[in-house]
Amino acid sequence: MKRLLHGLGVLWGTLTVVFFLFTLVPDPARQLAGQNEQEEVVQAIRMKYGLDKPAHVRYAQFFRGFVPLEFNSGSLRWSGLNLGRSFITDRPVVDAIRGALPATMALACLAMLMAMCIGMAVGFGLSLVNGSWIDRFILGIAALGMSAPSFVMAIGVSWLFGSVWHRWTGLPMTGGLWEIHPFEGPRIAWQHLILPACTLGVRPLSVVIQLTRNSATEVLKQSYVRTARSKGLSTARLMFKHVVRNSLNPVLTAASGWFASMLAGAVFVEFVFGWQGMGLLMFRALEQSDLPIILGCVTVIASTFVVINGAVDILYGWLDPRTRVTA
Repeated sequence: MKRLLHGLGVLWGTLTVVFFLFTLVPDPARQLAGQNEQEEVVQAIRMKYGLDKPAHVRYAQFFRGFVPLEFNSGSLRWSGLNLGRSFITDRPVVDAIRGALPATMALACLAMLMAMCIGMAVGFGLSLVNGSWIDRFILGIAALGMSAPSFVMAIGVSWLFGSVWHRWTGLPMTGGLWEIHPFEGPRIAWQHLILPACTLGVRPLSVVIQLTRNSATEVLKQSYVRTARSKGLSTARLMFKHVVRNSLNPVLTAASGWFASMLAGAVFVEFVFGWQGMGLLMFRALEQSDLPIILGCVTVIASTFVVINGAVDILYGWLDPRTRVTA
């Protein structure tokens, strides 16, 4: 319960800070009115989007939108989430995010799955050859992967694999999650997912390799591991039974943070590859000062952080009983 309340407090604080930051920007109604800055038009826009109300009233209405129930005619009815409407398209923010979030989630999940599977396998392998030339070489490559900016990696990967080597890879430079087939209609274009997922997964892959290697190396130095090895336990059984589970806590911490940050950090990758996800939605909203869309995306990202951190806390107790909090 304490962890749940702490997570809700973090979410409330984040959204409160972002909401009041948006109240400091110039009047959005005048920007939406464009060259036609007649006071009647500006006032009509303010009334349409509730910008004529005081900040504390809009603040209360914003958080009221998170309650999906309303009291009508003596009974509770499901009304759904209400995060406002886009300033540009007049489309409900919930609908805009619902259309973009699956593509970003698919991209982030595939990138994180690749980073975790390959990163842990390589990291545990390096812990067995600690200090060798292979260990130093792969750690050097991982350091380069951590330092490479996402937009540079995206441009390089798109150009190299989608243009220069397209004859052998068959992968396009750009494309979204869905494509329209002339006979079959809409279908998922899995080939469009490969290059952006690999690009997005490079940096977490590098982090997971280093964390897994360092954590497993420390566990291998523990006395109980040396005792198990002296009893003739095979290397494979030693790793799976004693080392893997006790090495995963720092890896899970990094993975939880990286997965949630991918929803926000995929902006450049989605822009370069033309991936129609939430990152591209946020980029266009920032360009057009579409504040409700930006606030809705921040809400999703902050909520994802809270949910994932709570799930990781539960996994900690299963992986390492010493971390459980008792009454």
